[in-house]
Amino acid sequence: MAVAAAGVIWYLNGGGQRASLGEATLAGARQVQGVVCLDVAGDFSGSMDDSVEMRDEALALLKPFMARELRPDDLLASVTFARTASLTLPPTPVGSLAEAVEEPGSQEDGQYTYFIPALKALDRAHAEDGEKCVRRVLVAITDGEFEDDVDKLVPLVRHFDLVYLAVPDEATGYRPTVFTDARLAAVVTEGFDSAEELSLLYGKALAAATGQRLARE
Repeated sequence: MAVAAAGVIWYLNGGGQRASLGEATLAGARQVQGVVCLDVAGDFSGSMDDSVEMRDEALALLKPFMARELRPDDLLASVTFARTASLTLPPTPVGSLAEAVEEPGSQEDGQYTYFIPALKALDRAHAEDGEKCVRRVLVAITDGEFEDDVDKLVPLVRHFDLVYLAVPDEATGYRPTVFTDARLAAVVTEGFDSAEELSLLYGKALAAATGQRLARE
């Protein structure tokens, strides 16, 4: 479902165009009994400079939503990437997010952007944490202009139950070149133009992971 469609649902429930996770809840019974993990990958290549503020604001909306709506043992992890990748938040229980501090990213920029280092960094972090995830979803904030070898990218993407690309200032459904490969057809691309819209995509990903639905409180 597109972010735009989510906005329609929000409107029908009495919301507005700038609704965000601040007014959201996960409705219905949780269908997953084990640990749900949300991984966030932020593209810090030069072409994404204009999205930094939106990313920060959306993350500020995400953390209290997770604390309010998820189990305390569910996990959030984050990584930044460009030519290389840097883990900024190891898998952290929701119950500890209020005290958790994200490390500044130390990724290296370059002529090309690669997604594989980000996925490998997240995989290593979860392996070191004991592979606790029953359901694992990824939201990557990126324009998707990657130079990765698709044959190597496909198996890493399949480590996730759901993958969303949040693409700034693009129509929902836009597919960066690397994601036109049929083996990556399950990757969902959605556009956003505000922190509020990006935060709703986080909520949508978590709702899909838990088997619930995102609704207005």
